[in-house]
Amino acid sequence: MINKIQNLKDLEHYANMLELVGVVKKWNKAKPDNPDLKKVINCIANITMYIATLQNDLSKHKMAMSDYRYEKNKALLELQELTKKNNEYEI
Repeated sequence: MINKIQNLKDLEHYANMLELVGVVKKWNKAKPDNPDLKKVINCIANITMYIATLQNDLSKHKMAMSDYRYEKNKALLELQELTKKNNEYEI
């Protein structure tokens, strides 16, 4: 469920950025030497890179947590099996 919500938020972000970039591109064609517009373009690029980095970090975090859970569960199963074998030998 969380991934579905995150995917919807990502799609909304992409749609908003496409709309924003389209408008700025049109403005840039009309006034390519506008210094304020150049600042806006630079800010959009920086924001886009920052969000991409956050999304990449989140993806890596999810993969790491999944790996940790797998290793923990594997260790717990091995412990269960060893405990069971140990109990058999003690009897």
